[in-house]
Amino acid sequence: MTVNVALKKRQLGLSIVELMIALLLGSLLVGGLVQILTSNGQAFRMAEATARTQEFGRIASEMISREARGAGYFGCNSEQMVNNLDVNPDDDEYNWDPGAGISSESSLRPAAALVGTDFIFFSGLDSGGLEISASAPPTAASTKVRSRGGAGPSSFLSDGDIIAISDCQGADVVQISNINGEDGDLEVTLVTNSGTGSPGNDFSSNICSNTGNTGAGNNCLSNDYGIGAQILKPYDRTYYIGTSNTTGEPALMMRELRNGALQTHEMVEGVVDMQVRYGLSADKMQAVGRWEDADAMGADEWEQIRAVNVSLLVRGGPDNVFEDPASLCYPTWTDCTSGNSFTAPDGDKHMYRAYEFTTNVRNRSN
Repeated sequence: MTVNVALKKRQLGLSIVELMIALLLGSLLVGGLVQILTSNGQAFRMAEATARTQEFGRIASEMISREARGAGYFGCNSEQMVNNLDVNPDDDEYNWDPGAGISSESSLRPAAALVGTDFIFFSGLDSGGLEISASAPPTAASTKVRSRGGAGPSSFLSDGDIIAISDCQGADVVQISNINGEDGDLEVTLVTNSGTGSPGNDFSSNICSNTGNTGAGNNCLSNDYGIGAQILKPYDRTYYIGTSNTTGEPALMMRELRNGALQTHEMVEGVVDMQVRYGLSADKMQAVGRWEDADAMGADEWEQIRAVNVSLLVRGGPDNVFEDPASLCYPTWTDCTSGNSFTAPDGDKHMYRAYEFTTNVRNRSN
């Protein structure tokens, strides 16, 4: 009986030493779990920031390089282009001129572009996969067209649109008075009357091939277009860095002229800066001889552009990815042997990445 009581007394509670050891082990376990959770959270933020910057940079680079490759396309024989729009010589809105196809001339800069950033203006003719499907009399005011891509012409054209009818003999710029056909039709008739619409068409200077007379009242184009001639649509598009209406942060924006009205679209978030250089050559048959910054280009040099070199500064993901603001070499062609040229503002601990691509302007070089 005495032995059992002694054993029972020894089994009551924990000693202070045992309790301290248990607390220490518990603290080590909790500290390890907190460290794991913190590391996993930081790794997740880093992975998200990396994915975001790569996504933003890749999409923006592909978008601008694709525009540069197609810029300056004005049909198979743009030197024989005739503008049939009824406009005054000083009416810049519709007095459409092919021009260089790509430019950063200061007069084209959008007012909303952020200070210190570059912009690029592109112009040319878009193809909607439409072609003439039936030869028409040279005095006809209508042209039958069909779709080659499966989408109906109404997905690309509408009443009042300005278009170019083009083959390798020449091109005519006209305004569509109305389209005869249903929305889902793969073949419709484009009516291009003179004396109606705004600005409307004026064919009075063209000579009708069947009579040899000027086209007053006959709606003659400058060329007889046969089956297979393309229906193209003029475009002006400007890419620049502006302020997003949704996030209030810098983003890649695009402004386009569509049917005489300017429209602005937010294209890619997270693009905070863009710098542009142009590769120049006096002879389009020769390789690029020198590179010039966009703001250093002379008025007579825009026609010499053969390539474009773009550097993008992209920010993505959550804040507090790094302990200190990011520092990197930007623009990417900068000589940074003595140190990085860009440092994020104080308190900004986002991930920043610089991207660069060079694209040949195909329609401005051979």
